[in-house]
Formats: sequence, C-alpha cells, structure tokens
Amino acid sequence: MRPPRPTARSFFLVVSLAAGLLAGTASAATAKVPRLIFPVVGVASYADDFNSPRGNGRHGATDIMAPKRSLAVAAEAGRVKFWTTSWRAGCMLYLEGESGTEYLYIHLNNDRTLKNDNKGGCKAGTSYARGLKSGDRVEAGEPVGYVGDSGDADGIASHLHFEVHPGGGAEVNPFPYLNRARRLLFAAPFGSPFTLSLNGTVVEANDGSLALDVDVLRRYPGGLRVPEVDRKIELSVPPDVVVLNPLGALIAAAQLAAAEAGQQATVWTQRAETTLAAQLGTPLLLAAAKIQLKTD
Repeated sequence: MRPPRPTARSFFLVVSLAAGLLAGTASAATAKVPRLIFPVVGVASYADDFNSPRGNGRHGATDIMAPKRSLAVAAEAGRVKFWTTSWRAGCMLYLEGESGTEYLYIHLNNDRTLKNDNKGGCKAGTSYARGLKSGDRVEAGEPVGYVGDSGDADGIASHLHFEVHPGGGAEVNPFPYLNRARRLLFAAPFGSPFTLSLNGTVVEANDGSLALDVDVLRRYPGGLRVPEVDRKIELSVPPDVVVLNPLGALIAAAQLAAAEAGQQATVWTQRAETTLAAQLGTPLLLAAAKIQLKTD
C-alpha cells in the first residue's frame, strides 16, 4: 500500500503528472542506494511483494512482518520527518538519507499496550523512538520508531511497510536491498552505555576468545529482549573475566578453553558505548565480563 505523499513534491506530481514521473524515473536511474542497515531489529520476515495487487492499487513497498513494538532503525544516516495525519499510513516517518535516498516507514505503532487499543497516538515513545523529534538527524542503525499496525493495517498484522525512493524519486523494489542489508544485534542511541546478556551454545572456546551461537539477547539498561537471534558472535575474553562452571563455582579463565562445543552458556558483556560496530557484533569487539557455563 502506498499512501498519498503529503509533501510539496507530491503536489507537483499531482498537478503535473507526466513531468513528475519523468523526473522521478531519471532521478532513480542515476541515484545509488547504499548498503542498508536492516530497518527492523530482532525477529522479522519479508517476501518480494513489491507491485503485488492491493485493494487500493499496487504495493510500492516491502512489508516486513515483526512483533508489535519491535524497534525500527535508520536504514542509513540522515534526517527524519514525522507524518501523523494520513488515515491510510497511520503513524509514518520519512528518512531523508545522506545518499539522497528517501525511505518511508509506514504503519508505526499507535497502541499504548500490546493490544490493539489505538490510544497511543503518533508521538515519540509510542510511534517514534523516545526523545526523537521531527527534523532530527540520526546515524545509520539508530532507533527511529516502533513497528505497529496503524492506519489501514489496523487490527490486521503488525508490520513495517518500507519504501525506498532513490534520489527522492519514484519508489523501487526494496527486496534486493533488504537481502543485502546488515542486521543489528541490538539498537540504542549512539554513545549511550550498554551491556548485553547472551544466551546460547558454545561453538568454540580458546584462550582469549569465545564463539557463541546466540539464541536470545537482552540489552541493558532497558531490558530490550531480542529472541531468535540465531547468529554466531565472537567475543574477546580478558584474563580477569569471571567464569563459573555449571555448578556455579568460580574457575580460572584459562579453563574456559575446556568448554565443549555444544555446551550451553550465558555471557554478560562489559559495559561499553553504543557504536554501529558494536550493534553489528563485529568479531572480538564485544568483551565478556562474566561467563556462566551450563549443563544441557
């Protein structure tokens, strides 16, 4: 579904359709969309539904299905603009990317609870990230909003209707860009402090490092929970890390190398500042502060 684009450019397209379409086509042909950050953190699924039929016309986007209030993040660095008066789009956000590409985030959350109460309105903390204001600049990967079902998706299924407009022109199929996008482990404002708890399975343990196949992640402060991470993370293990055996007894960090592949473990990371590299889980960037080995 594609809502009316309530901008000066869209008015020009309405009153001068032929010229507008030509300009949009030329702009899209010459603009280059960068490699994106995947716009939803955590469990999400999508299919190539661009141009699929809808009751009100063709579908100029990709629908990313995700649980209500999943974090939506900036696909690239740029400036955000809120749009709150479209009955079709519901709570909507424009991201004007540094590359010149415009991204539309549609059907953001408008519920106060996880139920479909429609009482939250289109505002920061409900639809948009806490503390975010229309006109703010964001970095790639920073939180911008929350997935929902506002507008004409009300009560159907929570999802992010995600549009890509190279050069600010006509929309193109987001599917190939989403396939290449880099996925974040977690999201938080850049520069803010965080620690993570990672539950998963030991892949390999060596002197100074641990590879963990992560199932569930929690970010603190805030307790953001990301289930079904399903990703291998390589952590650095300092010599003074606290390591507990399955009985809860303290063991030397050097004994961590004896951990067997397939053993369950929980790892708490050292406090650090949020960066894009940390959110992407760059190998050995996250350092373990405490490791609890478990029995199967």
